[in-house]
Amino acid sequence: MLKSMERSTVFFLFCAFTIACVGVEVYLCYSMVARGFTAGKAVTGVLNLTIMFGAGKLFLKLVSRTFLEPDNVISFSKLHRFASDRVRILGEDGVANQDDYAIRQRLITEVLRFAEESLREWLPGTHFELCVFVDSSQPLLFAYFDSNHDSIARSMKLREENPYWYLENNYEVTKLLKNPTSLPRIIPNTEDKKSRYYFASLQQRRQLKSTMLWCVDVKVPCAIVISSNAKNAFRESDPEVTAFIKFVGSMARFDLFDGGFIHQIHRLRPDLFPTP
Repeated sequence: MLKSMERSTVFFLFCAFTIACVGVEVYLCYSMVARGFTAGKAVTGVLNLTIMFGAGKLFLKLVSRTFLEPDNVISFSKLHRFASDRVRILGEDGVANQDDYAIRQRLITEVLRFAEESLREWLPGTHFELCVFVDSSQPLLFAYFDSNHDSIARSMKLREENPYWYLENNYEVTKLLKNPTSLPRIIPNTEDKKSRYYFASLQQRRQLKSTMLWCVDVKVPCAIVISSNAKNAFRESDPEVTAFIKFVGSMARFDLFDGGFIHQIHRLRPDLFPTP
C-alpha cells in the first residue's frame, strides 16, 4: 500500500505523462494539416490515441482514489484484531494475579501497537515511536511502543532511578504537561532551530525528525507523543492524521481514567513517585 505522499507523487507524475501524450497528439494533428498526411504520422497518431485512451481510464481511477475514495489504512480486519487483543488481555487466566497497574499498561501498549501498525503504512518514515506520559510534577513514561516492536524505552529505566529525569533532560512533553492545552502540538522538523527542540542523545536526534504531541486531558495532565524518523510526517494541513491520533489518545485516556485509575498510580507504585 502506497503512503499518502507516495500516492500524490505517482498521481502528479501520471498527470505529467498524460499532458505529454496530449501534446504529442496535438502536434501530430497540426503536422498532418500543415505539412501533409503520411502513413508514419497516421500510425503514430493511432498508437498515441490508444495510449491516451488507456491512460484516460487509469487517470479517472486515480482521480477517484486520490480525491473521492477514503484511505483504507484502518481496515476492519485491523480493528477486529485490535479489539480481540484487548479482550485477550482482559480474559487471560493470569490477569487476576496481576496488579491493576500492569494490566492498564498492557492495554495502552496494545493501543500504541495498533496505532504504529496503521501509521507505518500511512505516513512518511520507517521508524515510529509512540508514548503515553502521565503526571506533571514527576513525569512518567507509562506506556511505549515503537517500530522495532519494543515496549520498553531506554529512558524508562533511567526514570525509575530519577523521578525528575524527563524534566532535567528537557523533554518536549514536560512543557505540555506543565502548561496543558487541548490543541495538538505538531513539530514538522525537530532540527529546525525555530522549533527549539531539545535532544537528550545523538540516537534521539537520528530517530526523531518530526513529532506530534497531544494532551489527552488538561485537568489531570497526561499526553500522547508520536514521532517519526522522517521530516514533515505530521502536518497541520492533514486533519485525518490529527483525528486518528486523537482517537488513539482518547482510547489511552479511557484506560487511564476508567475506574479512577490515574488517581491511584501514586498509591500503586510509590517507588516511582517518591515524596519530595
